[in-house]
Amino acid sequence: MVALILVALLGMMFGPCFGNSNPCLWVVLDKICGGLIRRSYNTARSETTLQFRGMLLLGLYVIITCIIAALAVVAEMRFHLAGFTDPLLLSCTLCGGATWHGMVKLHHALAKALGKSKKPERGSFYEVAVSTRSNLNTTDDHGIIRVAIGFLATSYDKGLIAPLFWYLIAGLPGAYIYSGIAAARWSLSKDGFAKGIGTLALRLETLAGFLPQIVSTPLIVLAALFTPDASMLRGVRGLFTFGKRAPYAEGGLPLTVMAWALGVSLGGPIEDKDGSVLKRAWVGPPSSSARLEQEHLRRAVYMNIMAFVLMASIQVCLIMIWKLFSA
Repeated sequence: MVALILVALLGMMFGPCFGNSNPCLWVVLDKICGGLIRRSYNTARSETTLQFRGMLLLGLYVIITCIIAALAVVAEMRFHLAGFTDPLLLSCTLCGGATWHGMVKLHHALAKALGKSKKPERGSFYEVAVSTRSNLNTTDDHGIIRVAIGFLATSYDKGLIAPLFWYLIAGLPGAYIYSGIAAARWSLSKDGFAKGIGTLALRLETLAGFLPQIVSTPLIVLAALFTPDASMLRGVRGLFTFGKRAPYAEGGLPLTVMAWALGVSLGGPIEDKDGSVLKRAWVGPPSSSARLEQEHLRRAVYMNIMAFVLMASIQVCLIMIWKLFSA
């Protein structure tokens, strides 16, 4: 609970690290390995060669993450800080407030771009572009909003629920190792459209993220109950859209149910920051529109915050039940 408060409040007050709203551990690993990945991804090479390079890079991510996790465990044992060390280290694998910070900044920028105020501030779209690895200059405002809402769904799943899930199972090492694998998948897989280099990282993260996604999806659906102009019943229907869901690599069930609950179309092609075209699937109700406005972004942020609050409330209830029966 302390880690959740830290990641929510500090993220909102100070914003993301280096313009990246993903967990701090992802940012650190990207700073260490990002340059090597960019040099290794050469589409002129065969898919087999790229798969081999991807395996080596994934191994590098895992090794560095294991070293960081070991240092975190040592720090936890030697520096207790009245029990504050553990939640502080756990918060490095989570995201929350930094994501909202970037979305609020984007919302204000879109309002200014529509002529309601002066021109948007320089760098208003930067946080979303870096966090999603997207070239937002290649799409319009509607496409930017689709990318942003999609990021809200995937960051909740992979940047919050999944690390907490593995923390409850294996402590700090579990949270750090999952987060390292997710960071590798974020850097290498290009949402499943990379030419082999991200295949192994995506498969490993899919295996580790399958159960957490079962937890995050109903929480997003339930959050629609408390979100204006969203529909929990529509979100439930989205669960049963077999064959029309977003593939796991593109956001999976969390993205699908968020699109259905908000009554919008998400996905669609986008160019990433390296120039690759990612032809993402369209998801959402059949009658929904892909021409999203800033009001849709505001509702999506509200829904994400409600899902965060619901998850924290459920944890409080579980802690109280545990204390009651263990007394």
